[in-house]
Amino acid sequence: MRRLAVFTVAFTAAFMVLATSANAALTRPKLSFIKSGGATIGWSSTGGSSPADPYPNTQSIRINAPAGGGASAYTYGASEALVDIRGRALSAIDHLGFDSKGYLGNGAPRISLGTHSSNDGDHTYFLSAFYCHTGDIGGGWRTSDFIHDTSCVVFRDTNPTPLTWAQAVAIADANSETVVANPNDWFLIQDESPATVNVDRLSVEHWMWVSSGFSGRVNCNTGNCV
Repeated sequence: MRRLAVFTVAFTAAFMVLATSANAALTRPKLSFIKSGGATIGWSSTGGSSPADPYPNTQSIRINAPAGGGASAYTYGASEALVDIRGRALSAIDHLGFDSKGYLGNGAPRISLGTHSSNDGDHTYFLSAFYCHTGDIGGGWRTSDFIHDTSCVVFRDTNPTPLTWAQAVAIADANSETVVANPNDWFLIQDESPATVNVDRLSVEHWMWVSSGFSGRVNCNTGNCV
């Protein structure tokens, strides 16, 4: 998992350089994208929408990463505040997952989640779809529900020992870890390449993204989030 940690640091550095001022007066959080090595990322109708998406649309996040390339989605500023995952203990996180179609590698697509402990500093949890997914739910799509699927495992830092979410929560809570607020808390990452993958129903705490635009941002109070 060491290579995954290095990539997260690289994306964090890029985020600090490229992030602009927070969007004012937002009521629904907007995703931001970052890419390197010739990769592309964005909402597209190519590949379609997950059959589990209850909101009529034909879009999903499509990532194409040529050899040596990678891409990520994240939130910052006012959007990050609306997601409201910062400062939470892992035991207080309600939604964290996505549907994906296409590439499925050992470490990506994944969510990387950063925490901080006053006891021993920063930690990163790697939530890879490879270790957490259903079978085919239709059209090659699968669901990765890291919070509620008890068959899933995650990884902490560079430790190769797999953990259930409950075990990760126990470790984090015992260590007084909370989701780090700065420079960022979470990333959806595709850093294995060459690869093409589509992601839909990306769910992080209070919000789920299903398509581009304002209407594609769904509050998880609807009960339809991963």
